[in-house]
Amino acid sequence: MKILIGFRLALFLAAAVCAGCASTPPKRTILIESDPPGARIEVNNAYLGATPTHYSLETNPQGEFLGSWVNAPLVEFVATPPSDQADLYVQRKRFQPNGFFKAGDKIPERIFFDMHRKPEVLH
Repeated sequence: MKILIGFRLALFLAAAVCAGCASTPPKRTILIESDPPGARIEVNNAYLGATPTHYSLETNPQGEFLGSWVNAPLVEFVATPPSDQADLYVQRKRFQPNGFFKAGDKIPERIFFDMHRKPEVLH
């Protein structure tokens, strides 16, 4: 009898845990714009589209970029200017995802790329 009660309790707990896992994580959508419009946008080397565009992604309740239990790579947005216009520059914006006991960057509502700005030189 005790074994049957223990089995039922374990089954109930497993069902409760699985029900919690089945919930859909919240999503956020970022508006991505540029000056001039028409910049090619990539997110972590994957083509997204030309500006203006939107990017939707899953988040946690705090609204952070999601990472993993180990050091996740940065989330990088790259804007490449239209090829038919001169004196414009590639722009990059990087965000740190959350990790093991570490908060991540908040997901912005909007990302703007000024294609006229010269990129900063890293030393």
